[in-house]
Order: sequence, then structure tokens, then C-alpha cells
Amino acid sequence: MKIAKDVVVAIEYVLKDESGQILDQNQGAQPLYYLHGHGNLVPGLEKALLGKVVGDELEVVVPPEEGYGVYDESRTFEIPKTELGPQVVPQKGQILRMQMPGGATAPVTILKVKLRTVVMDGNHRLAGKPLHFSVKVVQLRKAKKDEVAHGHAHGPAGHGHAH
Repeated sequence: MKIAKDVVVAIEYVLKDESGQILDQNQGAQPLYYLHGHGNLVPGLEKALLGKVVGDELEVVVPPEEGYGVYDESRTFEIPKTELGPQVVPQKGQILRMQMPGGATAPVTILKVKLRTVVMDGNHRLAGKPLHFSVKVVQLRKAKKDEVAHGHAHGPAGHGHAH
């Protein structure tokens, strides 16, 4: 069996930045299970895994456009400290969840703390950066109907979410 749409794939991976620093990994832990073709990985990695088989190992450099996007200056903004609420003591580098229009929440990073305001960044922390993946395909299986309907793999332990 090869990796294709609606195949559940289990991978081991290491993600590094351009300097070789490890940003994320699951080697030596539980494999990452995902449903191929449903946008559960960054597009560049999913594209590189298409057609691979169990045992394949690959090194993939994903450009920002196929990873977490290019850095967008328009996603930085300044708000009064009072909007953070009294329980938040803002610090540079701190990540907060902010309510967006429509009710969803998204992570934002504090770039700068000023006297009365804070400068926030709504870009993903890896936006604008190439992603260096080392990946090994460890398992493949045909997706179950409910996995395809839900758009993600349920993994060896089952669902992991409520309907």
C-alpha cells in the first residue's frame, strides 16, 4: 500500500529550523497518525509523503508558502494593556489566546510591552520560516468510513473526541 488520499499514515518525525535546532519531534514516542489528503499536515510535507510506503525515510525542506505561510506584517497590531484584563501581566515573548471576530480564538505572541500598550503578532510562530523535516513512514492502513467523514485519523486508541 502507498500513501494516498484516505489512507491513515503513522510517521515518526523530527522538525528542525534552518540552524538545525529541533523544534518538534516524536521519535521514541507514539507515532503521529494522520489521514492523508485532508489537510492534517502542512501542505508541503503532505505532498512529499504522497506515494511513499512503510519503511521510507525522507528529508523534506518545506518552504514557508507550503508550511505556515509567509510572514504577514499586517497581522501585527497594538492594543491597550487594559484589554488584556487585570490577571495578565504582559511579557515579551508571551503567547496568549485572543478572541477573534466570529468567536474563534487564536494564539498571539507579545512582541513588545510599552507603557500603556502591547504590540501583538498574530502570525504562527513558524510563519516565514522553512521547515526541515526528517520523516519515517512506520504504518499505513485504509481509513475507516467515520475517519473519512470526520476528516482525521482516530489512531490506535480510537476516537479521542466527542461527536
